[in-house]
Amino acid sequence: MKRKLTLAIALVAVVAAPVYAQKRSMTFDDVLSLKNVSDAQVSPDGKWVAYVVSFADMKENTNDSDIWLVSTAGGNPIRLTTSNKPDNQPRWSPDSMRLAFISARLEKPQIFVMSPFGGEAEKLTDSKSGIQSFQWSPDGARIAYVAQQEPTPEEEKKQKEKDDAQVIDKDFKFARIWIIDVASKKAREVVKGEFTASDPQWSPDGKQLAYVSHPTPRADDGSLSDIWLLNVDTGQTRKLTDNEGPDSTPRWSPDGKRIAYLSGDLKNGVLGQARLVMIAVEGGRPTDVASGFEYQPGAPVWDSAGNIYFTSSVRSTSQLFSVPASGGTVKQLSNLSGVMGQASFSKDRSVVAFTHGDVTHPDDVYVSRSLQITGESSLTKLTDHNPQVRELTLGRSEVTHWKSKDGKDIEGVLIYPVDYQAGKRYPTIALIHGGPSGVWSQSFPGSHGNYGHVWAGKGWVVFYPNVRGSSAYGEKFLLSNVRDWGGGDFQDIQSGLDDLVARGISDQDKLGQSGWSYGGYMTAWTLTQTNRFKAVMVGAGLTNMISMYSTNDLQRVLEDYFGGQPWDNYESYWKRSAMAFIKQAKTPTLIMQGGSDTRVPPSQAHELYMGLKKNNVPVELVVYPREPHGLQEPHHRMDKMKREYAWFSKWVLGVEVTEPKPDIADKKGEEKPSSK
Repeated sequence: MKRKLTLAIALVAVVAAPVYAQKRSMTFDDVLSLKNVSDAQVSPDGKWVAYVVSFADMKENTNDSDIWLVSTAGGNPIRLTTSNKPDNQPRWSPDSMRLAFISARLEKPQIFVMSPFGGEAEKLTDSKSGIQSFQWSPDGARIAYVAQQEPTPEEEKKQKEKDDAQVIDKDFKFARIWIIDVASKKAREVVKGEFTASDPQWSPDGKQLAYVSHPTPRADDGSLSDIWLLNVDTGQTRKLTDNEGPDSTPRWSPDGKRIAYLSGDLKNGVLGQARLVMIAVEGGRPTDVASGFEYQPGAPVWDSAGNIYFTSSVRSTSQLFSVPASGGTVKQLSNLSGVMGQASFSKDRSVVAFTHGDVTHPDDVYVSRSLQITGESSLTKLTDHNPQVRELTLGRSEVTHWKSKDGKDIEGVLIYPVDYQAGKRYPTIALIHGGPSGVWSQSFPGSHGNYGHVWAGKGWVVFYPNVRGSSAYGEKFLLSNVRDWGGGDFQDIQSGLDDLVARGISDQDKLGQSGWSYGGYMTAWTLTQTNRFKAVMVGAGLTNMISMYSTNDLQRVLEDYFGGQPWDNYESYWKRSAMAFIKQAKTPTLIMQGGSDTRVPPSQAHELYMGLKKNNVPVELVVYPREPHGLQEPHHRMDKMKREYAWFSKWVLGVEVTEPKPDIADKKGEEKPSSK
């Protein structure tokens, strides 16, 4: 076993020391070759960190992920899994000797258990529907897991014969909770009923499970959650929380007497921030733990001294915080630039592990042996999964601030062109995030949806405005676009661009805008409100809020943003729809859409396409077959980037670039970049 471990380390050492040529700009191929590091889990004894490395397999047109291991003392990481299917969610046994994870290497995702120090992974579960999540029991003898309700023999027969008519909002398949004995592999269903269950959490004595319930698996019911308790021996369940708003992420105190969790109310519908609260296991009135905390707390983690830790997004960064479980002042423990992932802690809380990255460094695994993380110098970097980035010339970045039209302070992130020269004006692309409660952070722009360094390498300014309605700026800012889509948020973008032009950075005659989801909504709205942009890209954009309401999967969200249902508030929906002003549009528009999107149905893209086409506006519609709301297939992701850049190059710069392969997506429209 020791010999195997040494060999693995040696092999990693050999491949981790490439020799680089002269630096160059980042390319689309570089984006999809990046390794995505996530889910850092420190062992209870604080000696090891297991984590996930995800990557695109261009040959197979799939996305894969593997489990890796690294010592907190340093040294070369070890790749633990090598299957050609995703391996995720590594979780340590309480004694730090075994590692369980979910693997899709078989027909359905199953839990596998292995010794991380040698030997093969052994399949533990045999679920017909596949495992969604799991948690070890405190003694390491059992695992509670979540799996969707298994099909009956009759249902399997009908599926095989394709006799599978679907009745909407009926015949749900609910997620259930099971407990499996690790030694015998005997599993039993312990939480079942006409509801969906998730997030099982063992009590410290292993006698109870806390879990979260939703009435249905519908996305629109995601905010209708409650916390329940299960007596593992008797099977009796008891509802712990009684709140009209969402309750989630229950976490037991070390003595098993209290549960900390996140709770929301309905005074702002489903749009407001959740609060960190506490409730006795016997029940009763919950109490606020972090009263007055400005931001959205993450999942709580206890220590034995009665403190609770959590991470939270703070403007364009994320930080670690603590608060006494009895309530009191929230203390910020970290002061990092960039973004830290969800923190995990050793049992004695002496070691904290997380991923961290910034605009010029992709995420890697870090540890700190102090909870006072005063800066990058207090961290130990354990991994280096994207050393090739050091051969790239990247644009410098900054956090930028400006006043919107109504005087509101707005913040964003700016990436300058490679070899930027002060006093010279540059073409500028404004990228609008989704949500609308998303947020642009100081993270590495290394995805098909945000490839900022490729833009910078081609001589563009990349502008990321965090318009009103973004998260991570407090609840007041989060709610400041309610009943005002296309109002103040639109002005936030325009005033931000005005500021860049006034500072001599952006060329006002070479502006483009792109966005996906709500970013697509805002871009569709923009092309009907102003002609200042030379080109735009509308990705999965909401274009007609009337038709959008009944054909998407989140009615409650739209009701809270627009003030009720459209048949009772027709004007509030229609007057904020791009289609209401389609005759004003003149900007060349590229529309991109997933063919199987249920969040923003393809019909929204088709409405915009036809409106622009009939009004003689240059337009191209690209539909990606099989794709949901976010593109998944690597070939589609590559096509999206290349096609999008070609569109902006043609219409903003007047430069034709080679068209992507035409057989990857379905296209409509006469206007398209032509081949050289």
